[in-house]
Amino acid sequence: MLHASRSLVRCSSLDHQLRHSSTKHVFACVLGSGVAGSSVAYHLTKRNIKDVLLLDRASGVASPTGTSFHSPGLVSASHPAHRYKPILAHSIELYSKLEAETGVNIDFQQTGTIRLATNETRLAEFKKYVSRDYYKEGDVCKTTLLSPAEVSQLAPAVDHTKVLGALHTTNDGTISARALTQALVVGAKNGGAQVVDGAIPREIRYDKEQGNWIVVLEDGTVVTTRNLINAGGIWANDIARLSGHDLPVVVVEHQYAVITPNKTPANTPSIIDHDSTFYVRKSGDDYLFGGFENLEKTVIREDWYKNGVPTEGSKSIKADFSRLDNAYKRACELVPELQGAKVDTRAAVFSMTPDGYPLVGPYDKNYWMSTGFLDGVSSGGGIGKYLADWIVDGEPPAELFDTDASRYERWGDRKFFTERSRETYSMYYNWSYTDRLAGRPTDRISGIYGRLKKDGASFSFRNGWEVASSFNMGVQNESYLPTLIREYEMVTNKCGVIDLSWKGKIEVKGKDAEKLLDYAIASDIPPLGKISSGVMLTRRGGILSPMMIFHHDRQRSAFILLTEPERESRDLYWLRRAAAEKQLDVQVGLVSEYLASLALVGPKSREVLSALTKSDVSDEGFPQKSTRMIRLGPVGVVCARSSTSTGQLSYELFHNRAETTKLYNAVMSAGREHGIVNFGQAALNMMRLEHGYRIWGKELTLDTNPYECGLGSLVDFDKKEFIGRESALELSKQEFKRRLALITFDAEEGVVLDDRYVPSGNEVIRIDGQEARVGQITSGAYNVRLQKPIAFAWIDASVGPNER
Repeated sequence: MLHASRSLVRCSSLDHQLRHSSTKHVFACVLGSGVAGSSVAYHLTKRNIKDVLLLDRASGVASPTGTSFHSPGLVSASHPAHRYKPILAHSIELYSKLEAETGVNIDFQQTGTIRLATNETRLAEFKKYVSRDYYKEGDVCKTTLLSPAEVSQLAPAVDHTKVLGALHTTNDGTISARALTQALVVGAKNGGAQVVDGAIPREIRYDKEQGNWIVVLEDGTVVTTRNLINAGGIWANDIARLSGHDLPVVVVEHQYAVITPNKTPANTPSIIDHDSTFYVRKSGDDYLFGGFENLEKTVIREDWYKNGVPTEGSKSIKADFSRLDNAYKRACELVPELQGAKVDTRAAVFSMTPDGYPLVGPYDKNYWMSTGFLDGVSSGGGIGKYLADWIVDGEPPAELFDTDASRYERWGDRKFFTERSRETYSMYYNWSYTDRLAGRPTDRISGIYGRLKKDGASFSFRNGWEVASSFNMGVQNESYLPTLIREYEMVTNKCGVIDLSWKGKIEVKGKDAEKLLDYAIASDIPPLGKISSGVMLTRRGGILSPMMIFHHDRQRSAFILLTEPERESRDLYWLRRAAAEKQLDVQVGLVSEYLASLALVGPKSREVLSALTKSDVSDEGFPQKSTRMIRLGPVGVVCARSSTSTGQLSYELFHNRAETTKLYNAVMSAGREHGIVNFGQAALNMMRLEHGYRIWGKELTLDTNPYECGLGSLVDFDKKEFIGRESALELSKQEFKRRLALITFDAEEGVVLDDRYVPSGNEVIRIDGQEARVGQITSGAYNVRLQKPIAFAWIDASVGPNER
C-alpha cells in the first residue's frame, strides 16, 4: 500500500505539472534527459522553439540508474572520422560558455588530452592523424605530435621512458557529466522548455490523420507532439518497442574505478593508451580510471534486450574489476603514481551500436533518434545542435552519414549487432584497424561472393555489403600497389568484370513517378532508353545526393536511381517526404537486395558482349549513355552503357540477384579469349580519378554545392520548380573561397613508391616551406599513365595553379 501511495503522489504531481503548463500539444517531445536528450531540448530552444517537452523516467536528471551519471566526463576533440570533428568542436565551444549562461558549475577543465604511443605502429597512426588534422587560426582545438620529452613536461605523471611519443589535443579535457546534464536542462528551461521527471511512457502511437505522435504516460496523461525524439539511452529500445520499432543497439557493461593515490595528483591532461585501451583523468584529489575489456571479457546484456531493461539500470550492475586487470597493470607501468593506490571499483552500462557511432536522425515519420552513444559527453553538445537544426530546417545541416539512424535497416540482425558491438567495444581506441571481421559476412553478399573469394578477392565492408577491393592472383610476395597496377593494366588494355551489386538502388514507380523526380532532382530526367547523371539538392543548395537515373519499363512510370549504400536510407526518406509534400501517387522503395549488377569494362568489353547476344551493340545501335533490355546468354538484363565513372568503354548489367552466378559464368566464359579478369573497387578508383570523376562521400557531400564542385551543368534551371532551386540560383552567381582541383605528386629522388606514399584522403596541403594549411585531399590513387600519385583536393582560391 505504501508503494501505491507513493505512485499516486508522483502521478498526481506529474498530471498537475502538465495540466497547468502552457501547452499540451507540443512541437517536440524528448524522451530521456541525459546529455543527449537535454542537449536536443536545449538547442531546440536556441532555435526559438518554445513548445518542447523533456520527459525522463527517473526522479531527477543524471540519475545513477542511467548512463550520464557514470560517464568519465572525457571531452575529446580527436576522432578518426574527419567529418565528426566539427561536432566535437561545437561541444567544446558550448561547454566553455555553458556555466556562465546557466550558473551551473560544470567543472569543465580544458587541460587537453594525450594519447600515448608505446610502439611504432601507434606512433605511425598518430603521425598519419596529424597529417590529416586540418585546422586554421581561431579553431577551438589543435592536435600535435609530442616527443617523449614533451610528454614528460606536459604530464609528469607519465613515465616518458616507456613511450615513443603522444598525440596531444589542446583545449579539450574533462567535465562533470552530471553537472553538464543539469546545466543543459536549466538552459532548456530558460529557453521555454518544460521538463518533467518521473514520466514513464506506457504507449506510443502515430496519428496518421493529424500527423502527430501520441505518447501515453503511465498515469494516463496524454502528450501530443509533432516530433518525437527518442533519447532514452539504455532504455531507448524499450521505448522504441512501444511504437513497434526495434533498434540496432546493445547494452554493454563498463568497469571503472575511482583511484586514490598516495599523494594528491598534479594537474595533468587526460591520458589515454590506445593499446591497452585504458583512460585515466584527474578528478579532484583522485584519478578516474576505466577501460574497454578485451573481446572475451566484454559483457553484453542480451537478457535485457529480451526482457527489458530493469528500473535499476546501472545500479544493478556489480563491479568486476578483474576484467580490467591487464589494462590496470599496464596503467600502473605507464603512470607509476597508480601503484599501491586505493581502488574503489564501480560499474555501469552503456548503450551502443555495432560501429560505435550513435543513431541520429529520422527513424520514421517525425520520429527522431539520438541514442547509442559511447562518447555522449564529447559529442552530445554538437549532436544536439545537429539534430535540432535538422528537425527545424527539415534537412541535415552537415554531412554525417556515419550516424544515420536507419543504416542497419533491412540487413542487420541480433547476431550481427552483438558480435560486431563486442568487437567494436573491445577495440574502441584502435583507430587503424578498420577492416573488422566480426559478424561478417551478413546476408548482403552477391551471388558470386564465394567465387570471388576463391579467386583471391579481399573485401571491404560497406553498409552490410561485402565489396571486392582487389584480387591476389597467386603472385608470390606481391605488395598491394603492384597488385592494383596489374589489375588496372589488364582492364584498360583488355577487359575486366567488377561486381557492383552493393550499390544502392531505389525504385520510383507509379502514375506520378516522373513528377516526383522532376521535383526532387535538380537535373533533367532522362528519356526512355537513356541513363544520365543527376543530383538532389537540399533547400540550401547543398549536394544531398549525386546519382545515376534510368527507366526500367516502357511506360515511363518506373525509374531506378543508383546511389551509395551508406546513403540509401537517407535518399529514400528524402524522396518519400517530397512525395508526401506534393501528395503524389507514387511508390518509392529499395530494390538493392534483389537487383544485382555486374560491370564489364575495357576496350574488349564490346567483343565479349557481342559473343553473348544477338542484339546490336555497335556504337550506332547502342550509343553512349543509353540502356537496352537484352539477353546475355541465359540471363535477361537491363544493360546500361556509360563511361562516366571509368573513362573506359563500359557496360553495366542489371539483373535478378538469383541469376548473378549464371551471368558471371557466361561473361567469364565469353571473355576468356579476350583476357578478361576480375577487378575490384581499388582499381575502379584509379580509373575514376584518372578520368576526373567526383564521387559522393569524398568530393561530393552535403557540405559542398554543385558550383564549387564543377557540377553546375547538372542543375537544370529550365525546370520551373525543384528542391533547392532558389538557393542554387544564388550559388551559381557566387565566387568561392576554395576550388576542387586534380593534383599530382612528385616523389623525392631515390624514393621507391609504394602505397604508403599514395594519398587516400584528408591529408592536409601546405605550400613548400610554410606551416599554413591551404587545402585538403578528398581522395587519391596511383596514376599508372603518369607514374605518380594523383588526388582530388580542395585548395584555397588564393593559391595559384602552379604553386608547389
